[in-house]
Amino acid sequence: MAGKNDKPRAVAFIDFEHWYISLDKLYSKKPDLKDWRDKLSKSYNVREILVFADFSNQALRAEIPKIREVTSSIIETQNASVRIKKDYTDFIMLDHIYQKALSSHDIQAFIIFSGDGHFSSVASFLRNQCGKTVGVYGIKNAVSGQLKNTASWCVELPEERKEEANKKYYDMILKNLKYLESNNRGKKRLYPTFWGTVDAVASYYNVRREAVTKALRELIELNYIFQTEEKIDAKKSIKVLNVDWKVVAREGVYPE
Repeated sequence: MAGKNDKPRAVAFIDFEHWYISLDKLYSKKPDLKDWRDKLSKSYNVREILVFADFSNQALRAEIPKIREVTSSIIETQNASVRIKKDYTDFIMLDHIYQKALSSHDIQAFIIFSGDGHFSSVASFLRNQCGKTVGVYGIKNAVSGQLKNTASWCVELPEERKEEANKKYYDMILKNLKYLESNNRGKKRLYPTFWGTVDAVASYYNVRREAVTKALRELIELNYIFQTEEKIDAKKSIKVLNVDWKVVAREGVYPE
């Protein structure tokens, strides 16, 4: 019997055509199935991974050895009909998903790697009729909005690296501080404080306050931004943010 702390049992269905072709076309990258499996396995007990594609495409066929390093369940979906030109990958995947739902009641999560809206119905069936978790993976800018909304959760690849996510907030903060500096000349002095900057950036860019707070603290820890005590009047002083613009420019954090 499974212990209460065991990871949920899952099975994954991959539309490899969507993964390979969309990733190559939009981002000039190739799938890393092994890395994807390893990350998924941190949250789920992955019992089976099934990979579907029309491997008559030579680029996809060349990926088969890499796929076999992860799973032996490779399903060829090539349409053998000379008359009817139709992509059968979605239909074959759907058939396997429904069969698994009806035959393997111990599976708790169904992972679907596809961007096609055709999978919205089966995702709804799995969640609402079978009580399963439905996770969706897809390529960013190539995933149906309906499918994302129907799933329990959705991850779009390639995922934004931590450094890239941080840089986005760094840019927002530094732009705000640069603007304040530029508007301090010949006018009443503006004092950029820690929390004042957090609130201004979060409001202007409509982003989470927590994310801005974290990024600003990192900029201070990295010595790109430092705080000085400045007197407002004879009785009051505050901590003001200052940027070492030469350092941030030299290290490529923000252009000079």
